[in-house]
Amino acid sequence: MPNFAEFLAPFDPVEFKSHYYGKKPLHLDARGRTLDNPLTWRRLNDILELTAFWNEDTLKVFYQNRLALRDNYCDVGEIAPGEKAPANPRKVKALLGFGASLVANQIQRVSPDAAHLVQMLQREFAASAGANVYCSFQGVQAFNTHYDLHDVFALQTEGEKLWRIYEARADNPMASLPPGDEAEKWLVASRGRVLQEVLMKPGDLLYLPRGQYHDAVTGADASLHVTFWVKPATGLSLFKLLEADAALDSEFRAYLPDASNAAELGRHLARLAQQLERLMTSPSFAVEVRNHQRSLATSSATFELPARTRAQYYSTTKRGRVERRHEGFSVQIDHARIDVGACYQAVSWLLQQKLFSGDDLIARFPFIDERELQAVLQQLLQVGAIVETEMR
Repeated sequence: MPNFAEFLAPFDPVEFKSHYYGKKPLHLDARGRTLDNPLTWRRLNDILELTAFWNEDTLKVFYQNRLALRDNYCDVGEIAPGEKAPANPRKVKALLGFGASLVANQIQRVSPDAAHLVQMLQREFAASAGANVYCSFQGVQAFNTHYDLHDVFALQTEGEKLWRIYEARADNPMASLPPGDEAEKWLVASRGRVLQEVLMKPGDLLYLPRGQYHDAVTGADASLHVTFWVKPATGLSLFKLLEADAALDSEFRAYLPDASNAAELGRHLARLAQQLERLMTSPSFAVEVRNHQRSLATSSATFELPARTRAQYYSTTKRGRVERRHEGFSVQIDHARIDVGACYQAVSWLLQQKLFSGDDLIARFPFIDERELQAVLQQLLQVGAIVETEMR
């Protein structure tokens, strides 16, 4: 599995994060790049034959900058409530014959090569990430000028495509503009001058920060590229964490003073603000934020059947309760206090179990570093809170 340095090579990843990440576009041509092609035409064709995966959500067809109605490329006859209409390969091929463009979303779910790159990006940026495929034909522009709500690494895998990058950049956008002519006119009017034109060839990589205006046109032959999107947590995600923690504080659970008494309400809000500051700057809240960022990444496991590892089982012999303090998370077992750090959720769960396996524990909390979790398990073994158990 390639790491981030190999993904960017020969460009320096330190320079990328210092001068480009979240700041400005970067084009890396194929010269000197050694990354294997994750999606050839042949591989795409094989993946598209996994028909059970493709439906109105995972597969989109665009014609003349407009999304095709699902009736035109899906089977909509017998769909249960809440079920997604399955894509019809023959209908899709017919639309492509007219010059429509194909967008295959979540390709990492059916392509191991794409999945490896997505998982690498998730870990590198403490972010959610995914991969979408764009297939278009000679002279086609599948999308008018637009911007994305996440950072983009576009990897050209087949054919050529001309990208125009404009000087305008939306300010940390959170929601897409409503579809329609008016929005498109506004985007064209506000995009500014062309900042850079990039002719993408196989092996080229293009980075665009979130909100950067751009559009693209296919060259003389059919074009295929994979867009790897990266979306780290924003400050807005902290509110859910804060709400759960504030609910443990009696003063936050109390009624607010009547707003007609402005002085009393002001004093009350000032006290709550101080409590929030204390909460947000505590080491324990930093642990919660770290776990939240880690949880954005998807877990993965490789199979080597028929080989399998023998599960290690544990019995819980002493009860305890994880306590959240300003300085961190800990659990009291008899007279011993164990700092459990980022493992607090896993420890809270296992102490409520009669029997559990180490593999199951890791699977339930994949965002926790296995080495940290194993270290905490050893401490719990030492104080007798859990004991190793043989399953017969």
